[in-house]
Amino acid sequence: MKAIGRHFQGVLWQRCQVHFVRNLCSMVSTKDRPRVVEMLREITTAQTYSTARKRMDEVIDALEKSHPRVARMLEENGEDILSVYQLSAWQRRGMKSTNMLERYNQELKRRTRVVRIFPNQESCLRLVTALAIEMTEEWLGRRYLIFEDEVSVKKTEDLLAA
Repeated sequence: MKAIGRHFQGVLWQRCQVHFVRNLCSMVSTKDRPRVVEMLREITTAQTYSTARKRMDEVIDALEKSHPRVARMLEENGEDILSVYQLSAWQRRGMKSTNMLERYNQELKRRTRVVRIFPNQESCLRLVTALAIEMTEEWLGRRYLIFEDEVSVKKTEDLLAA
């Protein structure tokens, strides 16, 4: 976290909502999980930041007595999952979780296992770089990483289709 602040000043930092919810659920008994998950889902599916923030405050108050650790963690770290509301609504879906990054890491692991032993560091770097370029092209093709307004998206789609 300190490295992000030092090297990426002013950059939007979003904690994965899925993993955050899982972390909170691990502190809750199995019988209470559906209720807590539903409360947390109301935060993560809100349409605006103000609605999500209001709902988060309500959930913190509701869980204060029954699950104080969850309430405290949500109060201390909950703002980390709301950064995505600074993006436009159509960008939020892909950026609220780390699924893309996890998929990339899985593919990287799969491809490097096939090679097993690299003859030198440069050969490993070539493979990893090629995979990074391949994944970037895939993400751009699926509009995961295009951060433009919705009017420009149509122009970008036309360029990618050509």
